[in-house]
Amino acid sequence: MRDGLQNWFDARRPGPGDFSGSILFDSPLSDHTYYKIGGSARVIVSPQNSRDLLWLSRALLETGTDFFILGAGTNVLAPDEGFDGLIIKTGSLDKTIVEASSAHGQCIRTGAAASLSKLVSAAAEKGWSGFECFAGIPGLVGGAVAMNAGTSSGEVRDLALGVECVDLFSGKPISYCGPDLLFSYRKNGFLRSNEIISSVRWRLHRGDPATISSTVARYLSRRRVCHPVDQPSCGSVFKNPSGTLKAWQVIEKLGLRGQRVGGAQFSEKHCNFIINLGNALASDVRALVALARSRAHAELGITLEEEMLYMDPNSASGFSKMR
Repeated sequence: MRDGLQNWFDARRPGPGDFSGSILFDSPLSDHTYYKIGGSARVIVSPQNSRDLLWLSRALLETGTDFFILGAGTNVLAPDEGFDGLIIKTGSLDKTIVEASSAHGQCIRTGAAASLSKLVSAAAEKGWSGFECFAGIPGLVGGAVAMNAGTSSGEVRDLALGVECVDLFSGKPISYCGPDLLFSYRKNGFLRSNEIISSVRWRLHRGDPATISSTVARYLSRRRVCHPVDQPSCGSVFKNPSGTLKAWQVIEKLGLRGQRVGGAQFSEKHCNFIINLGNALASDVRALVALARSRAHAELGITLEEEMLYMDPNSASGFSKMR
């Protein structure tokens, strides 16, 4: 697989009409994730448009290589040994944020590569209500939809009207809307692993810009106080389990706040964050995850499920293996 992928790209160096994005070889994944952890990826491509995605579909079909779709890398743990396949970074795709018309009236259309922070800022400026729940959440729109990102104040499924995708195996567009948009807690139930989000349509609710701005400022201030925003992490490690305890309360109850393995540590500030103290390995993070899961089950009868994604063949999201 390794030689086949390298040879394919070597033999088909894209011209101006083929691929307009960037291609990196043997690039450290620590440079491409918020965790700043991970070995080198064999090939990292950053497409800019649908033509680039069509060109990439040829690479996938002709090489049969494994691939991983990576947005901003805010909630992904990359392996220490790297990734011997193709990483498709979505950050150079469509970043537009506009008010548009739809069959059901006015809506908001965003490109998948638009950042959540810019969407929140645009909403506050233009008086689009409902997006305050994304304040302080890092990442891109595409990743937010894939994870049904949000907080107790709201989440993607409350606002999404339609999702446009591209099938990476065929290069053809695919649309999801209405009852097709199946979401559950911190995941979607409609995207296939070979589909990459290109744009999203959102419900438009008018609100007062000053009120929205005030709410956003309050949410951002709370995050700065309660979350370790100045240290590398992937955000919340575990989803909140069913029952009365939240994930951080489970970790607190187990006495794991501040627990450290190698260069990774359950944050003292918010113990559902595992932070990189500067030299953490993926294996350090995994060891802390395994410790919390095993003790939560053994001592409290609680099953903890990760919210972060693993960049490996055992990951349920983002990873695809050609058949």
